[in-house]
Amino acid sequence: MSRSTLLSAYEKLALLLAKLPGPLQRPIMKELEPIKETFLIQRPPRLAILGDAGIGLPALTNALAGRTVLRAPLPGGSWTTVQGAGAVELADLRGSGTLTGDAADLFVFVTMAASSRLTEDSRRAAEALTKAAPRNKGGGAPGLVVLVVGDSGDIDPVLSALADNGAASSILFSGALPRTVLDGGFTDAERSSFGDRFYDCLPPECQLETAWFFSARNAQAHLAGTVLKSFGAVAGIIGAQPIPLADFPVLLALQMFMVALIIYVSGRRFSLRLAGEFAASLGVGFGAGLLFRETARAAVKILPVWGNLIAGGVAGAGTYALGRAAIAYYIEGKTGAGLRARLRRKAPSPQLEE
Repeated sequence: MSRSTLLSAYEKLALLLAKLPGPLQRPIMKELEPIKETFLIQRPPRLAILGDAGIGLPALTNALAGRTVLRAPLPGGSWTTVQGAGAVELADLRGSGTLTGDAADLFVFVTMAASSRLTEDSRRAAEALTKAAPRNKGGGAPGLVVLVVGDSGDIDPVLSALADNGAASSILFSGALPRTVLDGGFTDAERSSFGDRFYDCLPPECQLETAWFFSARNAQAHLAGTVLKSFGAVAGIIGAQPIPLADFPVLLALQMFMVALIIYVSGRRFSLRLAGEFAASLGVGFGAGLLFRETARAAVKILPVWGNLIAGGVAGAGTYALGRAAIAYYIEGKTGAGLRARLRRKAPSPQLEE
């Protein structure tokens, strides 16, 4: 499913929700508007590279992406879009490069352990941070990520050199990359872990592309968890309305769009076959359970006031369960009993389980 298709589906859902009573629309759209901004209005993160010019940027970028995405050195200072599972924009500021164009979202200082250029590279990095423009209107200056090709014990001298030049307060995180990283010696787990940390350092409008680029599964699970929370809240609001069964088509459309968003976050293309596999993994009991739940929810609305509250809780819990199962299936890779166990849990989890 492309972004334009997803945006079109969102607009259709908004039109359907507009048919609900007026007082309901404001709290519902309050929950859904952030979803639109976070997931449907995305851009690649802009990462400005500082540090040791002797490190091959194509090899390092390919290792972090887990595939060949960059085949030649970048022109100094200008933004270049690099497309992998997701997209990033890179600008090489090592050596004499000066940044042109849009402001950076994040500076990345890369160096070899015990680099002979460390003192000068650290000074230049501090200067770049001092001159950096805010990364977005009204936002703060971009921070610094430090990546050292070497062992974890090699990080301290690099951090000390940056601190000596006044850059310590800008450092958001530092990490050691294995010495074999430039030769492809980087595991999927290591890549995902670094991706999760990059994700935490970037503004919301470019977090999804970051999670895709690094195949950062915890970051994807976190994003999908925000979808689940918002849609669960909306389902609870709709389900509490005192019209038995009349809200079922709206809830069904809402849940289908939620699952489509979770598929989108996972980086897969939506298809009927993919959705059918998910439904089959839930088992035949799920469809019967859905019908029973909706029938019971309609019946309980006969009770004055309390019936509506109970029905809203059932609708919200059912949507949570479906979303939790979709995260388990599309992002965590669970099937069978492990997937159905997620349907029975009382609370969603935005983090992956081992």
